[in-house]
Amino acid sequence: MKNPAKSIRSHCRSGFNLTWVLILALGMGFYSELQGDEGLPLLGENAAINIEQERQIGAQFYRHLVARGLVVTSPILHQYLNELGARLLSGIENRVRDYTFFIVKDMGVNAFAVPGGFIGVNIGLITRAQNQHQLASVLAHEIAHVRLRHSLEQMQKSNSVGTAAMLSLLAGLVLGSYNSELGSALIFGSAAGSQQAMINFTRENEYEADRLGIELLRNGNFDTQGMVDFFKLMQRIAGSSEFQNIEYLRTHPVHANRIAEAQSRVTLMANSKLDPDYFLMFRDYLEYFSSDRPVQLGSSFRKALGQMKVGQFELADQTLRRLYQMDSENIWYGYAFAENLEYLNQLDQAEQVYRELLEIFPDELAFSLRLIRLLKSASEFESALVIARRLEKRYPYNKNVYIELAGIYGQLNRPVFRMLAEAEYHRLAGNPRLAIKLYNSVIDSADTDLATQSRARAKLAEISTSE
Repeated sequence: MKNPAKSIRSHCRSGFNLTWVLILALGMGFYSELQGDEGLPLLGENAAINIEQERQIGAQFYRHLVARGLVVTSPILHQYLNELGARLLSGIENRVRDYTFFIVKDMGVNAFAVPGGFIGVNIGLITRAQNQHQLASVLAHEIAHVRLRHSLEQMQKSNSVGTAAMLSLLAGLVLGSYNSELGSALIFGSAAGSQQAMINFTRENEYEADRLGIELLRNGNFDTQGMVDFFKLMQRIAGSSEFQNIEYLRTHPVHANRIAEAQSRVTLMANSKLDPDYFLMFRDYLEYFSSDRPVQLGSSFRKALGQMKVGQFELADQTLRRLYQMDSENIWYGYAFAENLEYLNQLDQAEQVYRELLEIFPDELAFSLRLIRLLKSASEFESALVIARRLEKRYPYNKNVYIELAGIYGQLNRPVFRMLAEAEYHRLAGNPRLAIKLYNSVIDSADTDLATQSRARAKLAEISTSE
């Protein structure tokens, strides 16, 4: 079985090509899509951008990143990051935004938030963090920027910032980690006013976001000291020749006064018993999934992942089997063990491990998707459908679920439901025209019952409302 980790590593080696891919995406496709949307006002003409318009801005930007292969799509990695985010969001009352946390395929040390609650963290930043509390502090800080609408306010400082300038600002936030001079030019060249004024505005925002971020950490049951520790870590590596131009420090400047204020707030907060920290396993799996570098040192788990990376599946099996037997409730041990069993073509054993894990973590997305694919490979399509339908109810906005449903319905010769699943996939993937065409095909089909027609019409109405 092919090792899927190898397929993304080439994207992480150099940011140069990614920079120009994003420039073309933003300068051509992204701008033209938003330019034609009359419901999206120019920022300078209407400062009161509502939550839905904000979401559309961020969603378009995120979809372009995904479409160009710049986002890590591993379900288990995505899930871990979003579970950290969910803990931070749990303390926000009357929340009006949904948030999406994602990993960017770049080794630069950076994180960013764009309007609408889309928060990206580079692989390079994650690999520098030392525990879940430090990573959570970065997410908390970016959530604060979104809640306080700092990026929108920064763009609205000019009386003439419109859609093109807004897109340029968003590009600068991301592209700075690939090419610092280009990122700075895009950010500071896209709005009127002096560069110094924007820097001062950013510093004020940073203090404000730190204060709210610490509150989010405390409410999410994280160690609030993680924010201060991460600041100090950034200060230390800033002097390293390997990290001379850290994009995160350019957009989030760290200095003694900022650290002192954060420390003073941290010391006033007492944390309750902290949750188990699986961060190191998450970080090790991320490195295995995204890097070609050989693993020489580290934990037994890390070494086993390194053996998987170079195709030494028998050696990896010895370690992963032992780790799983020692701690069968550890999702990272179980997931890597079952994945390695697939590479060894021991598919029955892999299925058993996935089912054991799903007994502990019912309908967990990463395990369920792997099990569905195993069942499909064994032509057990009805069994796969049962699991996929449960996922559809629990994760109605996850397009990976609809990919699997479409494939299963195709194999079961149920074309109406296949078209319906494909339409849902395209709707979630940002292809509304294709989704509309498929929904209409479902409605017009002689094989469609009244309930399915009603469902398709409801989806068409949702698309019409959102446009």
